[in-house]
Amino acid sequence: MAMYLYPLKTDQPPRRRFIVLFLCIWISTAFLSSCSDPDKKPDAEKENRDTGIHKTFERGPVSVYIDVDKNEITIADRLNLTISVISDEEYDVKLPGFGEKLEQFGIVDYQTSQPELTGDNRLKFSRSYILEPFLSGDYVIPPMKIFFKKKDDDAGTDHEIETEEIIVHVTSLLPENFEQMALHDIKPPENLPQSYNLWLWAGILSVVALLSGLCVFVVIRKRKKTGDTLVTNKIPAHLLAFDELNALVSENLVEKGDIKVFYQKISDIVRRYIENRFNIKAPEQTTEEFLTGIQTRNDFDDNYKALLKNFLTRCDLVKFAMHQPETEDIQNTFDSSKKFILGTKEEE
Repeated sequence: MAMYLYPLKTDQPPRRRFIVLFLCIWISTAFLSSCSDPDKKPDAEKENRDTGIHKTFERGPVSVYIDVDKNEITIADRLNLTISVISDEEYDVKLPGFGEKLEQFGIVDYQTSQPELTGDNRLKFSRSYILEPFLSGDYVIPPMKIFFKKKDDDAGTDHEIETEEIIVHVTSLLPENFEQMALHDIKPPENLPQSYNLWLWAGILSVVALLSGLCVFVVIRKRKKTGDTLVTNKIPAHLLAFDELNALVSENLVEKGDIKVFYQKISDIVRRYIENRFNIKAPEQTTEEFLTGIQTRNDFDDNYKALLKNFLTRCDLVKFAMHQPETEDIQNTFDSSKKFILGTKEEE
């Protein structure tokens, strides 16, 4: 709609000029309002959700604050856990220690802050942990006990504050319909785009291949005449795997204390055997992806699927979760690899 504004004449009455000016302002305001975005929401309507977990526990002169930055993560994320304590100056407070892991979580790093005075002349310090999950599922941060007592009371008993259990949900990186996923065979090489140079090189290579084939044919024919036979034997996948297991034993990694390296190598041996035996890309997949995919294949029966799952899970616990296996566990892992290879080997 076109709008024309004529200049106001100075000889018009004041009331008439005021009415015209008011109409101009009203029409301009209505036009600008119609151009605004109707779907735009004010900042006050934006969602502002706190996805973390925050709990407070108090007893006497001591207050404990547990802060977890997220209540749900994926297996590729890390979780920040902070334990903060505010107490009177005359009290000593002792935080719990976890070692290299906290239940199902692995501890990547942690640090303890220096005590500082708060506004009410109390001491505050905290300890922060970076936690790393291993598999998907519900992870539990167990109740923790914080002990405290007066500094000048050497004979006094320790008091304690016990926190509550905290549950963090760890989701998988796989899609929701992962039950329908299946492992596929290795894709063949893709064809290169055709061009004149490609045809030229293809012709040259064809001539070279023809001449090479002719030479091989002549050599084989001559060997047949002399009684020689050219035989090419393919080494079975299980024999290659057993050679690698023997080489692994000869390295004496367990005796040297390199348990993690031992589990890394024996896991790689089994994964290479699966690739050579069943043409599955086992070395390039995570344990979770691989175990999910073999559920839909019939390359071997369910007993060996369960055996393989236990074997790979024990290996990953040592490689990623800082698990320290006993001597009996190491022997069982080695025996499981041999049992799986023998039970699924290709019949001669």
